[in-house]
Amino acid sequence: MNSVKNNPTFWGKEPVQLRFGTSGLRGLVVDMTDLECYINTKGFIEYLIEIGNIYTGDTICIAGDLRSSTRRIMTAVTTAIEHSGCKVDNCGLIPTPAVTYYAMQKGQASIMVTGSHIPDDRNGIKFNRKDGEVSKTDETGILAKVARVRREQYSEREEATPFDKKAMLKKPSPLPDVNQEASAAYVHRYLASFSPNYFSGKTIIVYQHSAVGRDMLVHVLEGLGAQTIRVNKSGRFVAIDTENITTQDREFCRDLADKYRQKDIFAIVSTDSDSDRPLIADEKGELYRGDVLGIVVCQYLNAQFAAVPISVNRSVGIHLEKNGVVLRYTKIGSPYVIEAMNEAIGQGKSSVVGWETNGGFLTGTDFLINGNIVKALSTRDAFLPILCALAQATKRNIPVSKLFSELPQWYTDTGLIDNFPQETGRKVIKHFLPPRESNIQQVDFEAGTIKVTDVADRTWILDSENPIYKALSGNKAKLERFFNSKTGFDSIVHINYVDGIRITFVNGDVAHLRPSGNAPQFRVYSNANSQERASEIVQLCISEPDGIVQQMERELS
Repeated sequence: MNSVKNNPTFWGKEPVQLRFGTSGLRGLVVDMTDLECYINTKGFIEYLIEIGNIYTGDTICIAGDLRSSTRRIMTAVTTAIEHSGCKVDNCGLIPTPAVTYYAMQKGQASIMVTGSHIPDDRNGIKFNRKDGEVSKTDETGILAKVARVRREQYSEREEATPFDKKAMLKKPSPLPDVNQEASAAYVHRYLASFSPNYFSGKTIIVYQHSAVGRDMLVHVLEGLGAQTIRVNKSGRFVAIDTENITTQDREFCRDLADKYRQKDIFAIVSTDSDSDRPLIADEKGELYRGDVLGIVVCQYLNAQFAAVPISVNRSVGIHLEKNGVVLRYTKIGSPYVIEAMNEAIGQGKSSVVGWETNGGFLTGTDFLINGNIVKALSTRDAFLPILCALAQATKRNIPVSKLFSELPQWYTDTGLIDNFPQETGRKVIKHFLPPRESNIQQVDFEAGTIKVTDVADRTWILDSENPIYKALSGNKAKLERFFNSKTGFDSIVHINYVDGIRITFVNGDVAHLRPSGNAPQFRVYSNANSQERASEIVQLCISEPDGIVQQMERELS
């Protein structure tokens, strides 16, 4: 019989290999065959065993979201765990932070099957070491093991492989019984931090859709004394992207607030699909983005150090630095935020937090809430930021709207172009990057001079005869052909290259261009002094067929 190595089309088609994005593996469901999920999971486990993070025979926790493909992928993951000589603890369909928290407390690795915010035709696998999320430095070692497992599986004889010609398990075993301890531990984490009647007298709308933590969130809020109104629970998967809040999302929340205005609503809350990103709106239905929400949470926890991605609202830097919080900007993605948090902890910093533009909040150290210790959880979490914001408003006896109105009033928006190949996106960005050997992280154009800052935070002024000066001047001129006065843009004063291209203009407008790290999408982030202008900047960039990004693509093709 032929082996796959001798017959690459044995599986029916050339297998599509999964790739790491900003946080875990992602791919189209049709490409996430049982074989591909098995190979990547087994490679991950072999890597952890090799570095001594876990040992053969250890237990690995698994969980998943409510996508139609999740249970099937969990079965493939389970098979890989068992074939690696380890045991499986099936924590069921629960939030990503719930399985991560439980596993970390038990000293176990964990695997979450979720595509987070992306549509139902896609899914993903998120790997966690026993001490937290897989880092970017782990990926090289994991991929090497995945390659080894792939060679092994591709050389299997047809009669020996557990996979059929469609790369699916011939005899999938049922998943182990669900262990309810993980969900109970996650709920207890929050119920133990506040008094049972903390939100007594407060009515909170919970937009449930298909979030895996939808009922747990209700349980927590009601356990703390709130009255909840549950709306729009869906049996069909709904992709909610808290980083891409649309006009329809805003109108939906305002309509909810208007519909239930007689109920004296305190807030509207929700999460994304795997419940690691929060969504919060005030009593009027006004939605607040996750980066601004992070400011409120940071205040409530009295954090002293915060790591945030470069894409956050300008108000984060203005407010936190004014209040003495040490702030570190990172690339976009929780692994980078965690890396900066860990560096801070290693330097002796205390009260360390991080968060992302999408709202996922991370705690690098333990915190005291109402005299109770809340253990560190250095993975994105949706419940903690929701509860802290509501608690801050409750503590001060003010509406949620008042809480956010006190922050610096800069406005942000995000948007994306879907089905935009990652390679194309990277090509667009590369066209405007500084010379690679310069290691430049930021460029400031000031009164005819060019000041640069490198990755080591060293700053200097470039001489006008320097070739790098000329290259950077050329980049500025090229960008200003697309971002020009006809569309309301001033001259460029800063360009930041930490992740993609973040362009700041004289009037404070910001346009940030970045190809997605885990999906065929191109993302645009904006900052402005009004919501209308922030939204306009995004639309100018992503509108089809003649938006700025498409113009750039055509010019380079």
